[in-house]
Amino acid sequence: MSSSSTPSPAVVAARSHTRLLNNVLQSNRQDLGWKEELVEVSHKPQSIYWNVTAVVDGDPMGSGSAPKLRVAKDRAARETLILLGKIEE
Repeated sequence: MSSSSTPSPAVVAARSHTRLLNNVLQSNRQDLGWKEELVEVSHKPQSIYWNVTAVVDGDPMGSGSAPKLRVAKDRAARETLILLGKIEE
């Protein structure tokens, strides 16, 4: 198996909601931050999970969880965009 510089489809998709949320909030002059928590799953050895919450102007908004940080962040961004009425479920 060779390494490639082309990102996987999951990584490409993970960037889209995060980028959109950032653009929406920048255009509205709102601040975006992230609360990232690394969680170890006790019943699976060497298994980690990320819990991420998008923080808009200091207020926690959408959250997401996944084994990869980028995917968890994208899920939080997607939920935040839904809460803000920028996209539909």
